[in-house]
Amino acid sequence: MRSAMISLPVEDESQIGMVRRAAMAAAKSVELSPDDADRLAIIVTEASTNLIRHAKGGEILVGTENGDSTGVGAVVVVAIDSGPGIANVEAAMVDGFTTSDTKPHGIGGGLGSMKRLADSFDIYSSPHGTTVVVTVGQRSPNPSFYDVAGLIVPKPGFDKGGDAFQIRVGETTTTVMLMDVLGHGPKAARDADIGIEAFAKANSASLEGTEEAIANALAGGRGAAALLIEIPHEPGVIRCMGVGNIKGDVLHQDGRRNGIPSQPGILGASARRPRVTEHEWAQGSILLLATDGLKTSSAQPEPTSLLFRSAEMIASAVYKLKRRGTDDSGVLVVRSQQ
Repeated sequence: MRSAMISLPVEDESQIGMVRRAAMAAAKSVELSPDDADRLAIIVTEASTNLIRHAKGGEILVGTENGDSTGVGAVVVVAIDSGPGIANVEAAMVDGFTTSDTKPHGIGGGLGSMKRLADSFDIYSSPHGTTVVVTVGQRSPNPSFYDVAGLIVPKPGFDKGGDAFQIRVGETTTTVMLMDVLGHGPKAARDADIGIEAFAKANSASLEGTEEAIANALAGGRGAAALLIEIPHEPGVIRCMGVGNIKGDVLHQDGRRNGIPSQPGILGASARRPRVTEHEWAQGSILLLATDGLKTSSAQPEPTSLLFRSAEMIASAVYKLKRRGTDDSGVLVVRSQQ
């Protein structure tokens, strides 16, 4: 699983050193080799420089993932901005590409070298901005039947928070949860860990039993908003249980968008159990969950082109498009098979 990601603003050259230090601390925590750490340092320097020279609203997220049996993990870097975007991404990946007569690099400068140095690389660009997702190191295999990705970013000024997600894969269903514990910082993070542990321990329970186990574990603490969803491994219906202000939507290939209702209340404090709702799950459907750290109004829809990308890219780009910047932010995306 990926750790919560630290958000670092990148709008001035003086901030590049801060980003590099955060990346090196992450590299040390997952035991990257010196050579891998050097690759990572070059990547974050290139990414930061691009943001400063050619974009507005630059931000870099740095997080880690558990690795393989050797204990070595991976560092994940997400570079995001608010535009103007790259008109021709394919051309921008070519060494020497430039759109500027006065600067040493134009939009996209350094992207080709970043891709060569990274163990994985993905890019998405639109007029709303560009998102680049890079990893260095050994990522743990995705255990899910589906393409699933979560992104957690604590409130600015904190390196931990109360937003968290978890995935459970069974023989015929995948169950996911996005949670938002009340409050911020380390205390909220500890309660979130309690909820995640309860979810994991209820690995053979029904959706209703899992929700009840989490509620019991959180009783006496801060409480949380949470949305739990059981997804079949074939087209059919998803079963959902929600308490509090977690936004859930199912996006269909024909353009329909079905909202998932949540019951008012606080998980761990409300005696009344939420009811189960069912919603269509078709081939090519996408499940998008978000905490209230993001603007969740469907009046600001995701660009259609984004919905053809990986779950990880969708989560990263949605965070940048809709984050409030005043709270913990959590996004969870599940992509059905095409």
